[in-house]
This record gives sequence, C-alpha cells and structure tokens, in this order.
Amino acid sequence: MSADICKILGIEYPIFMGAMTLVSESSLVAAVSNAGGLGIFATGDAAQKGGIEWARAEIKKIKSMTDKPFGVNVALFMKNVPEIIDAVCEEGVKVITTGGGNPAPYMGQLKSAGVKVIPVVPTVKAAVKMEAMGADMVVAEGTESGGFIGKITSSVLIPQVTAAVKIPVIAAGGFATGRGLAAARAMGASGIQMGTRFMVCKECTLPQVYKQAIIDQGPTDAIVEGLSIPKAAPHRSMRTPAAEALIAYEASSEANPKDYNKQFFAGRVETTGNFDKAILGMGQVAGLIHEELSASEIIQGIMKEYRETLEELKSL
Repeated sequence: MSADICKILGIEYPIFMGAMTLVSESSLVAAVSNAGGLGIFATGDAAQKGGIEWARAEIKKIKSMTDKPFGVNVALFMKNVPEIIDAVCEEGVKVITTGGGNPAPYMGQLKSAGVKVIPVVPTVKAAVKMEAMGADMVVAEGTESGGFIGKITSSVLIPQVTAAVKIPVIAAGGFATGRGLAAARAMGASGIQMGTRFMVCKECTLPQVYKQAIIDQGPTDAIVEGLSIPKAAPHRSMRTPAAEALIAYEASSEANPKDYNKQFFAGRVETTGNFDKAILGMGQVAGLIHEELSASEIIQGIMKEYRETLEELKSL
C-alpha cells in the first residue's frame, strides 16, 4: 500500500523533479515547488559554479522564490559533501535526495535537523540497505532514466522494491504522464520522479535548441555511454555528435578510462547549445514529450490524466 507522501512532505501532488546537473537550478526548482510538486536542487554543479558559496546562495534564492517545500540533491562522491550537508541543515531545507554513495555518515546530522533523507537506488538490495540505515523514503530508478543509470527496467524494479521495503517508494525512469503515475501507483509506488519532462519546461534555463531536440528525438535516441569502459558508470543522454563520438571511442582499440572520463566530463558541462560538444542526460521518456509547457501546466496535465485514467480503470 502506497503512503501519502504529500502529507509527509507537505506538497500538493506526488511528483518529484529529478535533480539534473546544470539544469535543476533555482528558477526551475522554485517553479516546480510552486506548482505543487517537489522541486529538487542539484548541487553537482557546485564544482563548476563556485563551490559551496554558490550552492548556499542558490538555496537562499530558492527560499526567496517559494514558500513551498523543496529538496536538495547531493552526489555523495563529491569532495564538498560535508559542507553541502551543513548548508542544507543550516538553511532549513527539509528534504534531501542522495546518490553515488552511502549517506550513513550524515544520517545523524540530517535527522537531528529534521531533514527527510531519500536515497536514489537502482536495485532492491540497495533499497533494503537504505531503509535499514534510516532513510525516510527511496527513489527506485529504472534504467530508462536519463543521466547515470542502473541495469533494471522500472517495470521490474519498482514492484520488487515496493514489496521489499515498508518506507514509501518514488518511481523514476520513464515517467512523464498521468498514465505513468497511475502505473507507478499500481506497482505500489507513492509517486513519481521526472527529470527529462522538466527539462522541456518554460522555467528551465536550458537553451531552446536542447529543448527542441528532446521534443524531436525519440526513445531510441536516448543512447548510453560508458558500457564498455572499466569502472565507468553508464550514462544515458540525448543523441548528439559528442555522445556518438564518445561511444565510438569506447569501441576503439585506443580507448582508456582516463581519456574517456576527460571527454565525458567535458561534454557534461557544455550547456551553451553546441551539439558537437554536449553530452546532455536524456531519458527514453523523450518519446512522450511533445511540447514545452510551464511547470504548472505539466503537473496539472499529469494530474488530470491520472484522474481520468483511474476512472477508466474502474470500468474494467
């Protein structure tokens, strides 16, 4: 039975915005929260944007733009994690999502500050581990998602996770519609997290050329880098010359992890609209995105379709 995450988190609708590096910044975060969802600020940008001072300033800016709950995402492999955790607690942020590591060292500090801790997990084993260490919820993310990915599809992962843990589960990977929300709830999830859908949002500061590319591309254009490089984390992105060149490099006899990482991270920080350089995360759900809308229009449209879907199902 899914939990009422809206009541737990103080949000209106069971919709999270996925944290996306160089995308999930103050204007978009505040817009999603103001629309009734949970906007989530990505601190992974800190290394490129000015460190902990920039991250703290963005948190303060979000607070000035909305009085609704919002979250902060922390990639736990970053060097400045302790400083970001301090900022989250000191600024009164009430929700944190984590990835890329174990949040256990920070759990006591976060709990003492009243922060809800929601790790993103790619497996049932990870979900059970996070519950045991005190996580309030988990985001179960299927391989359809954009950015760094696991190996299990959402339709297989989510019902397994919801059966294995007692804490609320948020479904991620392939969600952008009201029908998707209904499917997630049917699998036992309490809500959905969407990243790619909010990239094509009026309040998102991505160049218009990238938004149009997401609209134009289909699910098979969400390609994966890093599948054959030792110790590389597979990453799903939109089909660009840079991403295709990186995949071709992986297959070459000269490929090595050091040069792969150099090319990959150079592409990850390119958001000026240059497709020849950009490696921009994009999920397979791009095939369901057909127009740019405001955060409010996206969320209201999803909830309308969700309710209509539930009515349809009553007749079966």
